[in-house]
Amino acid sequence: MNIIRPLLILTLSLVSISLARAHAFLDHADPRVGSTVNPSPTQVELWMTEELEPAFTKIKVLDSNGTEVDKKDAKISGSTMIVSLPNLPSGVYKVAWKAVAVDTHVTTGDFTFTVN
Repeated sequence: MNIIRPLLILTLSLVSISLARAHAFLDHADPRVGSTVNPSPTQVELWMTEELEPAFTKIKVLDSNGTEVDKKDAKISGSTMIVSLPNLPSGVYKVAWKAVAVDTHVTTGDFTFTVN
């Protein structure tokens, strides 16, 4: 009885660790999170920590009014998301993403960058 409890705790801990790795989190982005860029970037590219399911993964770029300003031509391949941009005027832009890993775990997030 005394050994069953520690083994159960260890097993549940290992399962939790392996499940946490299955989510696709943002590894890095271009433009970088919170950066100021000049000139306007031609695209936004995100690198995630897991392979993505293209049919359900989304990326969009919004201006300060919440209007989508990207070219709506997102490409999802492997663990990356890319969307093209027109020439953006100066301002703050929000990149919003929804990542669905190939094992169906969903993560969402957003960040901003500034065009100077």
